[in-house]
Amino acid sequence: MAFFRKIYIEQYRGIKALKIDELKSVNLIVGDNNCGKTSVLEAIQLLRTSGNLANIFKVSRLRESLSINNANSIFDNFICMFPKEKNEKCEIAISGICNDKDISFELKGKKDRVLLDTKEISTSKFRLSELPSGEVEADVFNGNIKLTFGDEKKIKIVNVNQYSSVTGTPTSDKDRFSIIYVAPFEHLRGSVTNRIIKNESYKKICVKALQLFDSEIEDIMIFKSDIGNRPVEYIRHKKLGDMPISSYGDGIKKVLALANAIAQAADGILLIDEIETAIHKKYYDDVLGFVVKACKSFNVQVFITTHSMEAIDALLSTQDYDVQNNTDDICVCTIKRLSDASYSRVLSGREVFENREAFEFEVRI
Repeated sequence: MAFFRKIYIEQYRGIKALKIDELKSVNLIVGDNNCGKTSVLEAIQLLRTSGNLANIFKVSRLRESLSINNANSIFDNFICMFPKEKNEKCEIAISGICNDKDISFELKGKKDRVLLDTKEISTSKFRLSELPSGEVEADVFNGNIKLTFGDEKKIKIVNVNQYSSVTGTPTSDKDRFSIIYVAPFEHLRGSVTNRIIKNESYKKICVKALQLFDSEIEDIMIFKSDIGNRPVEYIRHKKLGDMPISSYGDGIKKVLALANAIAQAADGILLIDEIETAIHKKYYDDVLGFVVKACKSFNVQVFITTHSMEAIDALLSTQDYDVQNNTDDICVCTIKRLSDASYSRVLSGREVFENREAFEFEVRI
């Protein structure tokens, strides 16, 4: 199982010197909008890479993953990962302890504007635009990645320019471990049951979770469409019969997306961004309780962002602190943005629970 004990984000986007020393099975990243919660999840994903530039590009584009038209270039998204500095130096530094091994990711370099030969751009499998022949002025980044995982150390050269493309990016380096990321609107993508269907006992549990929304839901299935022979996800309803999942509301889709991601993340790491999205607060206790129990069943360490105090309460209620004595499965990291950087405070779930009234506003700001 992949399991983080500590994470230190020295520099990434707007975050500086964020240190979480006592990570647990369930880790809440809380705070106001635009304070850096999603940045923490992105930083964790960068720790998994063994130098795979394609994975770094993927992380840089997570925030526009549901856009119909991705307006930003690979280069623009890549450069936005670095903290804003007055000079042209760019640096990302993230480290931690995973599976009792020191782990780190450092990406350092410099942004510049140079003349590129258009012939070199095309032969390097970079995205072609309407470029003149000869030389063209372009923004570039030149640097290197330094990676550490236990005794393993690696350095890789990185060269990216404004015409770079994901196409042709080497993907031979395997990631160190599996991390599954669930975006706030992941449930709108479709394909939210493939892992659930493969596990009959887990499917029955997921059906019970859906019955919170509609007690007459009986089953989850995948049929082949008459058009194009592609798979289509269905819910069997006692009165309505077999209905495509696309015909149901966002709450049901979100629960299925979460359940599917948990199964996919088995023995690994799950990152859930804005877990409360599409779920009415009256279902928080049941749905978030299901998430915590399912993660424990599949041996998954989960990181959850939220700015909802009600969601925090629901997650804390999964613990029985009177019975557990000194044990605690929850860590709460509160992030607050001051000026141009984000800062944090880390508490145990027990500390937040026992000082609920004092922390009501402070936890999420």
